[in-house]
Parts: sequence; structure tokens; C-alpha cells
Amino acid sequence: MKTLKGHGPLFLISTIIVLLILLPTFTLIGELFSPIGENWHHIKEFLLKEYILNTLILVLMTGLITGVIGTYLSWMLSHYDFKHNKLLYIILFLPMAIPPYIAGYVYGGIFNYGGTLERLFMKWELAPIRLDILSIPGAIFVFSIFLMPYVILVTKSFFQRLPASYFESSSLLGKSASQTFMKIILPLSRGAIIGGVVLVMLEVLNDYGLVKYFGIPTFSTAIYTTWFGLGDVSSAIRLASILMVLVIVILSSEHALRGRKRISLARANAKSYIRKKPSKLSKHIFFLIYILYVLAGLIIPLMQLTSWAMMALDTVNVEGLIETFKDTVLMASIVTVLVLVCGLIIGNFNRLVKTKISKAYARVVVIGYSIPASIIAVAVMIFFISFDRNLGWLYDLLSLKSNFLMGSLIMLIFALTLRFMAIGFNSIESGFNKMGNKYYEASILLGKSGLQTFFKVDFPLLKPALLSAMILTFVDVLKELPLTLILRPFNYDTLATKVFVYAGDEMIHEASVYALMIIGLSATALIIMQYILKERRNAEN
Repeated sequence: MKTLKGHGPLFLISTIIVLLILLPTFTLIGELFSPIGENWHHIKEFLLKEYILNTLILVLMTGLITGVIGTYLSWMLSHYDFKHNKLLYIILFLPMAIPPYIAGYVYGGIFNYGGTLERLFMKWELAPIRLDILSIPGAIFVFSIFLMPYVILVTKSFFQRLPASYFESSSLLGKSASQTFMKIILPLSRGAIIGGVVLVMLEVLNDYGLVKYFGIPTFSTAIYTTWFGLGDVSSAIRLASILMVLVIVILSSEHALRGRKRISLARANAKSYIRKKPSKLSKHIFFLIYILYVLAGLIIPLMQLTSWAMMALDTVNVEGLIETFKDTVLMASIVTVLVLVCGLIIGNFNRLVKTKISKAYARVVVIGYSIPASIIAVAVMIFFISFDRNLGWLYDLLSLKSNFLMGSLIMLIFALTLRFMAIGFNSIESGFNKMGNKYYEASILLGKSGLQTFFKVDFPLLKPALLSAMILTFVDVLKELPLTLILRPFNYDTLATKVFVYAGDEMIHEASVYALMIIGLSATALIIMQYILKERRNAEN
């Protein structure tokens, strides 16, 4: 089981998948040696410093805020017994269904000149309060509110698996609850907190819609403007490479901050910690922060979007809305299926063939999610341009246009699959790890082939992991804006691009209809996923 012997077909298919993932990156690296244009000298001298500074401020401040508040909220819900605790957590998780760019449009419409807040003050005959929400602090606020569920999700999962013995030992040593948290729990949960914060940082780097609408020059907006506004491929590639260096620094910092220490929580379920009642002061502070967060992250955006959508009922193109909805769901479904299939193949190969090659393949598969969409878009576009150029003879033979793949739906689906491969693979790999190899080996000993074993033994056991991977991938593809906006075919729209286009044309009422469809689909899928995870935990216990 530790060699490639007997797994030739699996190795071949896995290699093809990995090569397809790596080829765009190699193409991008090759383009770095292309001649430098005049635009790059101008960008480097006058604009690059601003791109770096703005991007770092957004990333670091958002990471800090979500790390502190997200950890606090998840710890309180894990450690203390509140009435309707599970419902409180589900509500806390729902802002994840609202993409930051949609939230940016909402808060822009509320706080802008002549916006909802100003009209309310005029109605009440009060002096209007104006806040410059379309700014870096405004963007940090929006990012922090709507990306915080990433930290909450990761840290709460860790806190729930902590054994009671940690708290009992600390209490016997005379430590208070706050001392136990600061001196024991916080150091132990360092890896989980950092992991959640890094996810938030990568989402900030990936964003295009919010920073574009707020008019904040960052790497993602710079790459898009340089590529499409100036038509300067070379400068866009160099900006993408600098952004990639920033990503590598963040990931390397995560590894260094996590350290080499590891903690085993394998037996945490044997005697789980029993939640205790919070003090009145702790309860009041928690609910104050909780209510403010839910108001800002869920209630206010939904109320505002619903109000705007009601105004657009007579003007919205229902046929166009239905068509866009179908296109979005179809594209998300295709990408989800591809992600699951590739994840199953690589995951199974990594489980059965314990070699350096299999480990390397597993690492390659997850790199897509750590790379901002703007970089993937540039890499995929250059790759497909090169592909079309080399296949010109075949296109002539088949009477196809010379740029058959460039600007096609195939290119967009390829890029989305590459970007979200990690989400599906991580869930599937986790499922394989929990399942182990004993059932596979028993089936082989009974004379079943590897393929028969997979469908009759492995697949049924993997269903919970596959459902989680399917829902997470579908939701992320549904909300994805930068890749879809840059690589979509001509006259092809998704719900996300419609929201962006309408908001950019100051048609915020029409945009809200499409935004509510994204939020509704995402929220439904995330609630289903929470139910699946709950059933999975109950089965394990």
C-alpha cells in the first residue's frame, strides 16, 4: 500500500489533474520574463506603494478585529450555557451568506449622501449624521462583520472538542475562569485562531467588488484596471506576482506562528466539558456584542435589501432574472461536481499510496484557495491564450474560431474548479482520514476490485463529508465575483455579476433583487450544512 504498484490508473489520473492545476501557474511565471512596458515604470514609481499600503491595512486590521471578536463570541457560546445556544450559533453563522461586496452596497446606500440614514433624520427633523463609509475604515468594518464567521466556525469547532480535564485541573490549581482562558485555553487554541484569521486575510486579498465600489486602490483593483483598462498584460502579471509574494508571506507567517507544538484532542469526546451558567455581567456584555453583530451583519442588510427589492418589483426583468438564476445554479453545479470528482481521486490516491508523490499532490490541490482570484484569472487567461495559439491547426481542421477556448464558459469553469478545489478536497480528505483503510483492505481480501470497493464501501461512508464539501463549494462558487467578472464569456452573467453591474450603474434597487437570491440560496445551503455536521457529530459520539 506504500508504493504505486496496483494503483497505476489512479496515479495517472491524479497526475493529469495536478498538471492541469500547475500549468497556469507555470505559464504566469514564464510571462514574468516578457519585456517591461512604460506603464510598469509609472505604477512602480507612483502607485505601487499605495497598493501595498492599502492592501496591508485592510488585511491586518480585518484579521485583528475578526480574530479578537470572533474568538470571544465562539468561546462564550462554547463555554457558557445560554438559552437556545444552538440557535444563537446558527444566527451568528448566517452573515457568511452575505458576500462583502453586497454588504458594501448596502452600507454605502445607508450612509451615503441622500441615503437611508439621512432620509430618516430628515423625516424626524434632526440634523443628519454623515459617515464616510466609502473609505478604508468603512471597508474594514464591512470585511470584519461579514468575514467573522470564518473565525467563529474554526475556533468553535476547536473549543467544542476540549476535554473537561483541562478546566478541572485548572480549577483545582485555584485559577479563575478568565485565568484559565488566558493562560491555558488561548495558547492551546492559537493554531485554530490563526487558521481562521488567515482564511479571513485571504478573503480580503481575494475581494474585488467591495474595494472597487468603495474606490480603494488595492492589488485586486490594480490588476483588473491594468489588464482591461490599459491593456497591459505585462504590468498586470507583475502586480499579480507581488500579490503572490504577499500571500506566501501570510501563509509562512501562519506556519511560524502556529509553531511545532501539536495537541491531541482525540479523546475529548470521552468526557466533554459541561457548559456553565455565565455571570450577569458576562451575560450582558456578551448579548450586547452579539446583538450589535447580528444587527450589523444580518438584520440591517436584509431589511435594507428587502426594502430596495420591493421598490424594484415593477422594473425588474423577471425572465432575465430566471435565466440568470438558472445559469448561475448550472455553473455552480458543474464546478461542484468537478471539484468533488477531482477531490475524490486525489484524496483516494493520497490515502492508498503513502509516498512523497501523493503528499505533494495533496499539497498542490489546496494551493488554489490560497491564491487570490485576480492572480488565478491572469494565469488562466494567459494559459488559454497559449493553448488556443498552439491548437490553431486543430481549430482550422474542425472549422472552429481561432480563440475557441479563450473567453468561453470552459475557461471560467476551469478557473473556478482550480480556485475551489481545496474546499472539496479538505472535506473529503478529512472523511478518508476518519474512515481509515481497514474497510478497504477487508473488501480487497474478499475479492472485490478497487473500483467495486470504492462504490460499495468507501462512497457510503464518505457521504457526510461529500455533502459538506458539495454545499461549501456550491456556496462559494455562487458568491464568487472576481473570477466570474474577469473570465465570463460575452453576454454571460451570474447573480453575482448582475449585482456588481447594477450597483456600478447606480441601480441599487435592481441589484438588491439578485443579491437577495444569492443570500437566500447561500443561507439555505449553510443551514443544511450545519444540520449535516450536527448529525455527523452525533453519529461519532
